[in-house]
Amino acid sequence: MAELPEITKMAGQMNTTLRGKIIKEINLLQEKCANIPEADFNKRTVAATVTNVYHKGKWIITSLDNGEHILLSLGMGADVLYFEAGADMPEKYQIKVLFTDDSGYTARFWWFGKFLLTVQAELDSESNTGGIAMDPFDEMFTLEYFKDLLAGKKTQIKAFLMNQKNVGGIGNMYMHDILFKAGLHPQRKISDMTLEDVERLYKSILDILSTSRDKGSFSYESDFFGEKGGFGMDDLHIGYKEHQPCPACGEEIVSIKTGSTSTFICPKCQKL
Repeated sequence: MAELPEITKMAGQMNTTLRGKIIKEINLLQEKCANIPEADFNKRTVAATVTNVYHKGKWIITSLDNGEHILLSLGMGADVLYFEAGADMPEKYQIKVLFTDDSGYTARFWWFGKFLLTVQAELDSESNTGGIAMDPFDEMFTLEYFKDLLAGKKTQIKAFLMNQKNVGGIGNMYMHDILFKAGLHPQRKISDMTLEDVERLYKSILDILSTSRDKGSFSYESDFFGEKGGFGMDDLHIGYKEHQPCPACGEEIVSIKTGSTSTFICPKCQKL
């Protein structure tokens, strides 16, 4: 599943490539991915120009010059691929966006993808994206901001970080290593964390996510041009490495159930 490093990369590529292009047609082969029928989608977007593409949490937002905004979620995974005029397109996709220069992109969702349309006036209150919090790549996401964010909270730290209304963009894939590097059990209550715990966690969040971003994001995900990232399984410390030895102490890595997800931990380095 694409998370902050992958989404940031794709949104940047889309912004560079699509800004200034004019929409010619949008095909919704699977209308359940969208919030309105194909005819209405086209009525509100055809002839509009792309002015900006940016991310908000795990969502990619395409702004048009007529005040409309296309909201794209890759769900549990998707191939969102650009094509030039006359180039071959993927055989399977649910969404195709075509521009007046006959370039465009397709989206093939693996699971739970969304392709929505909303107007400027409703963007901040939109149910899927309106409440998403600042993400760790934002320059305003400082240590002081993070300390204030956690102050007075009593919930478990993993559940708090996974909630997009608290911190945008972090999912389960990177969470294992973030908590391991910080030396924190996923079920540790925020109210029991020391100032040193908070500082280690903040540094770990930035280190893990930035390492993936700097390597071109996760190798299992394709970018806007079909290229894989350079961050692979060897770059993970303990994530998805059950029964292997902890790289810090040699203890066997285990998987535990945390709410609706599982978490890989070192029981020695991450005591509850």
